Amino acid sequence: MVFNELTLLLHILLLALIYVFLFMVIKVVSRDLSSAIGAEGAEEEKIPRVTVLKGTGFNEPIDFIITDQLVIGRAPDCDIILDDNFTSSHHARIYSADSAYWLEDLKSTNGTTIGNRRIDKPVKLKKGSKFKIGQNVFQFNE
Repeated sequence: MVFNELTLLLHILLLALIYVFLFMVIKVVSRDLSSAIGAEGAEEEKIPRVTVLKGTGFNEPIDFIITDQLVIGRAPDCDIILDDNFTSSHHARIYSADSAYWLEDLKSTNGTTIGNRRIDKPVKLKKGSKFKIGQNVFQFNE
């Protein structure tokens, strides 16, 4: 009799543990799903980034998030390093000022262009603005 009661108690305990395990799995999965949905929603939020659309050393488009500023050039201390003979060591930078993002040529040899127009002073970037540095094409998004 004691054996049957002990077996029944162990079965109930095992069943309770299975339910607790399933509850925890569902909780973790739902949290991960809500995080994934939140990450997709974050793309809709304004996250300033520059996408290398076409470039030397980039086989496919790649995004670089802009925090304070983003320096582009051939030097190893740049945020985006380009392996391009038409690019200066510190060619250009993108920075935030006055609630906007600006593209500035850093007195490069071959210049920075937006819409086939060489820039000589900082230019305010708009969503979708495309610019060219050397043989590389970039797009600004937020």
